[in-house]
Amino acid sequence: MKGPQPTATGSAGPSAALGLLLGVAMGSANVLGYVMVLLLSRSLGPSDFGGYTALSTYGVMLAIPAGAFQVVVARRLSGRDDEGLDRTSGLRLALLTGLGLFAVTCAISPALAHTFHLASAWAAVLLGGMLVPMLLTGCLQGVLLGLHRIRALALLYVVTALTRLLAAAVAAGLDWGVTQVFAAMLTAGIVTMLTGAWLCRAQIRQLPFTGTGLVAEMVRSNSTLAAYVVLTNIDVLLARHFLTTHDSGGYALASTFGRAICWGTQFIALMIVPRMHSKDAARTLLKASGLVVAIGVVGLLVVATSPSLWITVAGGVEFKSFGHLALACVGLGIAWALAQVWLFSEMGLGRGLLGAVTWAVIVLEVLAITLVWHDSAGQIVAVCACGAVVIAVVGLARVILRHQGRIDLGEDSALVVADGPRT
Repeated sequence: MKGPQPTATGSAGPSAALGLLLGVAMGSANVLGYVMVLLLSRSLGPSDFGGYTALSTYGVMLAIPAGAFQVVVARRLSGRDDEGLDRTSGLRLALLTGLGLFAVTCAISPALAHTFHLASAWAAVLLGGMLVPMLLTGCLQGVLLGLHRIRALALLYVVTALTRLLAAAVAAGLDWGVTQVFAAMLTAGIVTMLTGAWLCRAQIRQLPFTGTGLVAEMVRSNSTLAAYVVLTNIDVLLARHFLTTHDSGGYALASTFGRAICWGTQFIALMIVPRMHSKDAARTLLKASGLVVAIGVVGLLVVATSPSLWITVAGGVEFKSFGHLALACVGLGIAWALAQVWLFSEMGLGRGLLGAVTWAVIVLEVLAITLVWHDSAGQIVAVCACGAVVIAVVGLARVILRHQGRIDLGEDSALVVADGPRT
């Protein structure tokens, strides 16, 4: 049964407070994520940490549907009645997808262990097992977002980070290797999933596990989200190929400063998804973009105070010479974060044009770096930043042309909706 449509809160105060709460929760989760990296990089050492990072990156690629499930489920629970979209939790498709990805990973685990120089194929098997709870958690996050239960969503983000940090702390304390680390992370993923299930226990009973057209919608959203994930990861792979081993290692750590801007502003991209069906969608997007830039500039100024200090804190004294590269990557992260806002807005509307543009930009980036600009880390950053800016500009131009003359940048915020469960 379809519920009432989402409405903005009666006053800007409570809405702003909920948006701030989600932002603080996601920001705290990112900080905890950095502490986790700090623990693992020092306990595993450069060689094993490289293997862990490589396998984790593979997992990030396969976990793309988790983010798509979150957006698609949220859209179906917050969309208009006249769109004809079935309300669903999406859990059945998420389970089947997760099991399928797990089976594929198990089948190729020996090849993964060889490629990433891992001591055992069991690390890849455990990584594959993590995909099942991750995809189910994505659906549960979508339920909370679509029903505007912002407090519960914030709590789930914090629980995700805390369980992973605890797993890393145990692994570091017991001097575990890569395989044992992934076993601990699998346990953390299961605990997070169970927490999400408890938060959504009423909706799990009420909402159908699937809906008409869900597979096709997931394919569209997965394509767009996959484009964004590749956009923000392809630079590391290219740097690893063209730069020296030492320089590519420094680039890998420096690039996390850019991704921190994306992670730190992702709550903004998520909050606009339920608003894409409202009349003030264009105003919401423009305000969201401005807020992303403001947060990014603050991050840029903070890192600029002492780039070498910040990267030393993150990775140790051997990375001190990459401080200025970290600062450049923060600028790249601002461009990525802007692209993130526009791509999430496209997923919220169930459209894929900007996703297709992003894939075209990725191809051009790879060609430009492969054929010409690959002699230094700075060249790679510059090419990737230009690509992200192109995506953001295309998204901005589309909205301005579509809503020309109807964009009102009034004082009332439209970024956050009420935090009340719907039935």
